[in-house]
Amino acid sequence: MRKTVPILALLPLLLTFPLIAAEFPKPEGYVNDFAGVIDGASKGEMDGIIQAVEHATGAEIAVVTVQSIEPYGSIEEYGVALASEWGIGKEGKDNGILLLLAMKERKIRLDIGYGLEGAIPDGLAGQIIDDSVLPPLRSGDYGGGLLKGVQAVAGIIAKEYDVDLGAHDLSESRQYTRTGVPGLGFIVFIVIAMLLGGGRFIFPLLFLGGMTSRGFFGGGFGSGGSSFGGGGFGGFSGGGFGGGGASRGF
Repeated sequence: MRKTVPILALLPLLLTFPLIAAEFPKPEGYVNDFAGVIDGASKGEMDGIIQAVEHATGAEIAVVTVQSIEPYGSIEEYGVALASEWGIGKEGKDNGILLLLAMKERKIRLDIGYGLEGAIPDGLAGQIIDDSVLPPLRSGDYGGGLLKGVQAVAGIIAKEYDVDLGAHDLSESRQYTRTGVPGLGFIVFIVIAMLLGGGRFIFPLLFLGGMTSRGFFGGGFGSGGSSFGGGGFGGFSGGGFGGGGASRGF
């Protein structure tokens, strides 16, 4: 005889999911200071930069501070769940970024949507946190640290899409740019091809590399000034996340 599981035994499990989902606050804008730790000047500057990025490229950046990530066990789980719940980034493009600060756990997380993982891979996300965000955070300047993180990722996105964000200060991103020098792996591949097959394969390989390689920043979508967004916060647009990014303690 087949055994059946009483529905009451499954009730705690079934109730777990809506309870966890209900923990998320609703987005109030691009900058969501639920922990109350961002100064007004930093918040205003971040909001201006993020609006410019969204207007020029369609990419959406959300900054969030929370007192705690509970009941989630890690900031990685909380970050992906929050970013997916809010739908940061354009639907189908998945070009969203979440910069998340958890005060109780003293953790910072940079989540990268699928569509921007080529421009900001995990290693670069970690470098941005280490070099730009953590120093101000450790001195108690939470708004300043988050602002530097926004400036860094905004500058990288602007170069990826080949757009100009006007008068906004994106100097924090300069240390993360590359000048298009071929990667070590590609150079080794060319050398091996020359040793094994002479020069007859080199020009096709170089042509193929020029067609497919973007490095951190490729040609993007061409000219600046697309017609995305503009005019303030109107909600996020359904982007997807898969766990790309980096986390650090402070």
